[in-house]
Amino acid sequence: INTLANKKTGEYASLFSYLVYWVMKMLMASDKEQLVSASAAKDNQKYYCPICKEELILKRGNINAPHFAHFKNSQCVIAMEDGESNEHLMGKEQLLNFIDKRNTHVEKYLSEINQRPDLMYQKLAFEFQCSPISRKRLAERIAGYHKLHMKSLWILGSNYRKRFGSDSVNKFYYYIDSIGFTIFFWLVNERKIEMRYNCQYVGGKIRYQRITFARLDELLRFIHNPGTIVKYKSSMHDVISQLTRIENQLFYRNKQMLKWQNVCYNQHHNMSGSPIICDIKQVTSPIMGKNFLIWKILIVASIKERVKLRDVFKFANQMVGLQTNYPLVHNATQYIKDEFKLLIMQLITKRKIQIKNGRVHIIDEIKWFDDYYQKLNELSTQNNTIF
Repeated sequence: INTLANKKTGEYASLFSYLVYWVMKMLMASDKEQLVSASAAKDNQKYYCPICKEELILKRGNINAPHFAHFKNSQCVIAMEDGESNEHLMGKEQLLNFIDKRNTHVEKYLSEINQRPDLMYQKLAFEFQCSPISRKRLAERIAGYHKLHMKSLWILGSNYRKRFGSDSVNKFYYYIDSIGFTIFFWLVNERKIEMRYNCQYVGGKIRYQRITFARLDELLRFIHNPGTIVKYKSSMHDVISQLTRIENQLFYRNKQMLKWQNVCYNQHHNMSGSPIICDIKQVTSPIMGKNFLIWKILIVASIKERVKLRDVFKFANQMVGLQTNYPLVHNATQYIKDEFKLLIMQLITKRKIQIKNGRVHIIDEIKWFDDYYQKLNELSTQNNTIF
């Protein structure tokens, strides 16, 4: 290590980073003559920490990968660091091969921003995220890389993959011109990256295309030439399915749904009898999410004479809890504004309202139905014409 440390240029720099990574993560130890990997270590042999020279414990099991550990109360700087999950350790080792082992730095410390990416290749930081992270902290780390004119690729572990579609995962979305909203997962068992792209909500349910790659260059080529991008379409089934979900949740007195229902009640309307104009567009971005229909219903319910459009917009966003902090998506708020403008323009085109000086003026009554069943009867006569 000392020899390599004095030759930290070119090929030596990458090899040095790689070796330090294995030592720091306790995947390697010394037998006083040479470094030995945990997977090749012998049970009856003594091994020592290359940093503090203390004797180590060799740990092997059916769950975690072989590794060394310090004895309790060790004062070694490595022992005092937070531990990493087996998935995180294995994933980073696999990602090193996925990217380019010879030219990739492992946990290189960037003193200007006080950050240490899991892996760094040229001006791209790779973060393999297995543990929870707040939106604020995520945004701070991304901003740190931007200060150095670096981009970052956030790749998620298995716990995030299980929660795909939830708010804790959605903050990792990218928007890529050629393939739309995209999110990345690492498949440890397959040693591949999984890319879910062209992600959109249709009738309140997430749709996406999926592909896996074993090498970074394959992934980059695909982004530049992705082939067929599916154009999602909604149907009458999607509309009825969402209305049924609303009706069922009201019946079982779901607290959140009752809160939204009260907004409609205050305007003498029933949420499950919402105007058909709310059903016309069923396909939307992950930023709008699964409650897109609810959001539109609340907007229409809030429209009254001389109300300010900006107040309607703000109120609906707050009621549904729309997130605008998507650190990896440029100007995420614009997607929400565009959907709002589209709905308002539909009402204007159908001569239901006018807008003067930012305020609503009612031209004609927007038709609401008495209940879920009355609306279903109306929809049965539409025969998909609303699409």
